[in-house]
Amino acid sequence: MFRVADIFSLSDFQRRTREHIRRLRETGRPEVLTVNGRAELVVYAAEAYQEVADQLQKRQRYSAGEAVTGLEVDAVIETYKRDVDRTLLRQNLRRTVQERVNNLLALQRLASEARRAEQAAR
Repeated sequence: MFRVADIFSLSDFQRRTREHIRRLRETGRPEVLTVNGRAELVVYAAEAYQEVADQLQKRQRYSAGEAVTGLEVDAVIETYKRDVDRTLLRQNLRRTVQERVNNLLALQRLASEARRAEQAAR
């Protein structure tokens, strides 16, 4: 998420380029440049951009199942991931949005029927 303090007009960037470059280097945060009030560009200091690109590449390799060093990974998530059968997730992702919605509706109907059966048994 971008901070309001990091949003500038393109014309301001053009007028005060050195000041912007200094701020980009010092903070490591990107700046959003606007044209006619709409976000058009994101500017990074080269070093900060490289860090983001490296982390993204590591995450992509990690997601593909490769062993990756230097990646900050939540230990709790890793603990739970060991016990998750990913084949079901992959099967669900192959479905269309409409198929997923239909499956969800069917599950809701099943849950509703189970509640009614429980109430009738009491």
